[in-house]
Amino acid sequence: MKRAVFWSGFVIILALIVWGMIVALNKPVKPIVPKLGTPAPVTAADHVSTASDTPVTLVEYSDFQCPACESYYPLVTRLLSEASTTVRLVYRHFPLNDIRPDGTVLHPNALAAAEASEAAAKQGKFWEMYNLLFDKHPEWTELPDPRPVFEKYAADLGLDAARFKADIDAVETKNLVLSEKQEGSSLGINATPTFFVNDKAIANPQSYEEFKSIIETAASTSTP
Repeated sequence: MKRAVFWSGFVIILALIVWGMIVALNKPVKPIVPKLGTPAPVTAADHVSTASDTPVTLVEYSDFQCPACESYYPLVTRLLSEASTTVRLVYRHFPLNDIRPDGTVLHPNALAAAEASEAAAKQGKFWEMYNLLFDKHPEWTELPDPRPVFEKYAADLGLDAARFKADIDAVETKNLVLSEKQEGSSLGINATPTFFVNDKAIANPQSYEEFKSIIETAASTSTP
């Protein structure tokens, strides 16, 4: 009898442990919101998706070569399309061109891509180049020298070729990109993409629906 009671108790305890493990594994993990500073105020120097006033400002620190940034690009594009009166995007550069301990660069074409977007911006085509760099991501990310491809994109956009080449190589273009990265680093950013909604850092959404919900909540609680 004692042995039967012992084994019955053992089985019950084991079942409870297994049940607890199943519950724990199926419980959704709440994403951790990064503890970051407040991004610099939006100015005329920023790339902003719309000139209209919106209750929500989405600031993205991004790297054109980053695969995660590429995966978020269609989500952000859809948000801007479906909630154009609610949210605006402010794009800021954070190229992950740091040198690893082994001497290689994480994203060796990221800085050149950012410079290409700024050279296009000089001719009023930042967002058009932004779209091309993400839409045609596989074309240039693994090239040893992506500049000929960027020059082709500039031609496709009808940009002045000589001016584009001069602007992409200009010291002030590189300094502008790196100053945005430095500002991001001062906030504690170390990965891309990093998003801020109305100056508050958010955990990267796991779906479009989650992203949309974050924007809708921010819009409903923003002060006019």
